[in-house]
Amino acid sequence: MKNGGHVIVDNSWDADAINVWIELPEAMTHNPVVVKDDGSGMTAIEMESEYLFIARDRQSRRGERTPKFNRKVKGRKGIGKFAGLTLASRMTISSSARGKRSTVEIDKEALIQAQQDLEKVNLPLEEIEIDGDETGTSIVLSNLDERLNFPTPEQLREILVHEYGREDTFKVFVNGTPLTVADVPGKTHAVVQALPTAGPVSLQFTVATGSKAPKSPGIVLKVDGKVVGTPQMFGLDDDETIPAKLAKRVYGVVEITGGTDLVSADWGVMIENSKAFQETKALIQEEVKKELRETHAKDLSMQKARLTRQVNQRLAELPENRRRFAELALNRILAKFYGEAPDRISVIADVALDAMEHDAYWVVFQEIDQASERGVSAFAESLEQFGLLELATIGLQARHRQEFLDFLDRLLENTATLEADVHTAIKSNLWVLGRAYAALSSNESLRKVVERYFEARYAGPSGSTRPDLLLSQDFADRYLLIEFKRPSHLISRDDVSQAEKYRDELSPHLPSASRFDIMLMGKGRVPTLDLNRLAQGIQIQSYAGLVSAARTEVDWILRSLT
Repeated sequence: MKNGGHVIVDNSWDADAINVWIELPEAMTHNPVVVKDDGSGMTAIEMESEYLFIARDRQSRRGERTPKFNRKVKGRKGIGKFAGLTLASRMTISSSARGKRSTVEIDKEALIQAQQDLEKVNLPLEEIEIDGDETGTSIVLSNLDERLNFPTPEQLREILVHEYGREDTFKVFVNGTPLTVADVPGKTHAVVQALPTAGPVSLQFTVATGSKAPKSPGIVLKVDGKVVGTPQMFGLDDDETIPAKLAKRVYGVVEITGGTDLVSADWGVMIENSKAFQETKALIQEEVKKELRETHAKDLSMQKARLTRQVNQRLAELPENRRRFAELALNRILAKFYGEAPDRISVIADVALDAMEHDAYWVVFQEIDQASERGVSAFAESLEQFGLLELATIGLQARHRQEFLDFLDRLLENTATLEADVHTAIKSNLWVLGRAYAALSSNESLRKVVERYFEARYAGPSGSTRPDLLLSQDFADRYLLIEFKRPSHLISRDDVSQAEKYRDELSPHLPSASRFDIMLMGKGRVPTLDLNRLAQGIQIQSYAGLVSAARTEVDWILRSLT
């Protein structure tokens, strides 16, 4: 019903309907789905030549605009009109126009059997005379597929509201309840206030939740119940204190009574320098900004909480007098990249924390600190003056990483490069491997690793053997053993067996609940090595793939900063 509901309502829109009524059956009943509108309707001839003519483009036949309300046509290929048959085995269409009512029943099985030649399906039409000026179309979907889960009325309203929730000449009712701004997922706010010039103004908006912004974000202005222009942001999109992605989560409507003399002749805009418009704009900005700030604070708090372990570990490595500034800078950075995916935020935080380890970064923060002692105003001016410092420093750090990856590429392309050379390059740049690991041991004997890091006495037979690199993750909840091979070497079964022996020797000394993975790095794998038959927790990584993934992250950072 998700896509089918949209298609059927789109047909009513194209028919210049003013109202659409959708009735969904209650759970555990065999009642049909009914969609009815008061649009232009169709006679039998029109139904046969237009509605039932499959795959004919609606726009090519009648143009891009509807005749009565000049709406932009949405329906295209005729096959979409049969979308309801995805949920039901029978579809009954009844349409009234010009004193006649035409009815046709469509059987799903007949369509399936004629899938290669749909236009030859026998669809008998019945037409009768009716009294009055009745127009409109109803669609009844019966014998619903019991294997499918149908949306609740609330879910269907949520699906349709973005497209049709603010139209003034097109109302959609689901089980008797009209679509409103409140159907958008999120917290809805309503304000009614009498303004000096504009008079009574009613504002209703929702700050949408979820990963996707509304299809047509912004606030629709209505004057005396009629829409003026398209959804707009009323200056919220120019406010530097509000992230653009957050502003695009606003979906609402503001209504003014009177003031039609301040609207352009085509009802495209309201005169912006009018006192009524300026008062309304100020009200919207005040009310919406208040809610957006609250949402922003909550989102940033959650975002920071997800990074807590990563951030706290890195902050602990900074001198104590720098930690407060580092937290301040990190908060500004998180605000700058508000709305990005969690993994990208983690990359930015990691690069920023790398940058904070350099002394040059702190010269500016000392000035900010001194300004803060002179008062709030001076402190604010300093923050504004140096507000882009974190981003500039992140950019510099990202370019350093880019240069390292260029160097690593050259190293890997050199046929004389040995595993020890790659080991040396990567062990000091663990960010190439990912953001979660910290080095425990590099090229140390198993005996020394056990005694130094796990405070135990080694008693195995291979105490002198040396794993290449042992990393810890998530505060020793997880470990990774890396074995480097020459850039020209293809990983074999023998290489895997050697790494597994190292893991077998170390595992008894780790906490029983810890995960212990193995990564073997080389040119790739020999063709005879079946990845599906490797033990759990073993992965084979090519140097080319490793550098490519790291470069993608660095390039994204640099693009974001510009």
